[in-house]
Amino acid sequence: MHIVRARAENLRLYQSFELLADPRLNLILGPNAAGKTTLLEGLYLLGRAKSFRTSEASELLGPQAQAWNLFAEVENERHLDRLGVGWNGVEQEQRFNGEKARSSALPRALPLQLIDPVGHRLVEEGPGYRRSYLDWGVFHVEPGFYGAWQRYQRCLRQRNQALRQGLNNAAITAWDEELSSSAEQVSELRGGHAEALAEHLGEWVEALLGISDTRVEYLRGWAVDVAYRKVLEDQLPQHRRLGSTTQGPHRAELKLWLAGQKAKGRVSRGQQKLLVAALVLAQCAILIAAGKPPPVILIDDFGAELSAEYQQRFALALMKYPGQIFITAFEMPAALEKLSAAMFHVEHGRLTKVEHE
Repeated sequence: MHIVRARAENLRLYQSFELLADPRLNLILGPNAAGKTTLLEGLYLLGRAKSFRTSEASELLGPQAQAWNLFAEVENERHLDRLGVGWNGVEQEQRFNGEKARSSALPRALPLQLIDPVGHRLVEEGPGYRRSYLDWGVFHVEPGFYGAWQRYQRCLRQRNQALRQGLNNAAITAWDEELSSSAEQVSELRGGHAEALAEHLGEWVEALLGISDTRVEYLRGWAVDVAYRKVLEDQLPQHRRLGSTTQGPHRAELKLWLAGQKAKGRVSRGQQKLLVAALVLAQCAILIAAGKPPPVILIDDFGAELSAEYQQRFALALMKYPGQIFITAFEMPAALEKLSAAMFHVEHGRLTKVEHE
């Protein structure tokens, strides 16, 4: 599975661009503020139906334009899927093979991962980032996860609303049965993915960071060996007092340990970038082991905060990856000079392919 062609209209500083991609490695070079990150943002939008830079679709609009559009052709098991996402000035719309589609259709058709200069948030900041990371992997491996997570979120919202309104016990506990069953299913699937992650992560951490002792700990968001339904019953007085359901999958956490220490306090900023890369590559390995196609990997500003040694480690790790990769950089990184790749140059919102001599 790989992106064959991508094009955009009125995306930020681009009036338009068309990218004919290599199925393996694509290098996008150019000065700062030239549009390299915007190009990756466009690819990300096609695979996630959302931006990694803003939550406002209007902010993606180019100057003096009324709407923006993105399109891609994705080769998937010897057939082409056509993906589209656009904003018409009022709302965002997704299309899959010419038909209107829900936002969840695009990630299924084009699974992709991002490694960018702010990826350290996955290590440094709150558990929400790590839950999102975990859920992306479970979504692509376990068909039942998305529906279970939607049911859990819906029931949680209704239960919390009843708590805030001070309704009677019957009105609150009416949601407990479905909330409990969906919570148990979400947690079980997440836990299985965390176990698989533990099997794959150590190899990538050692390759990228030279650290041989890696541990993953999944905390499901409520006490171990206690049914979630019982937690809801026992904690109802507390939930009433706080106006919120304070235990459950929405409070789950994924903890990372390197050489016996918490990863957050163990690694430098540059090492954090490589740890994020290890997490991404390990999760991609899980999908591949499950018979899924290798996700597309987007890497923004390849050399940022990485020493020459770490850049070389990163390049060697990427050489082992069987899927499609897009990399942006200010100039050609020495670690990537000998790799076979399609090369593109970006300047002032203009994308051109660089022909090899």
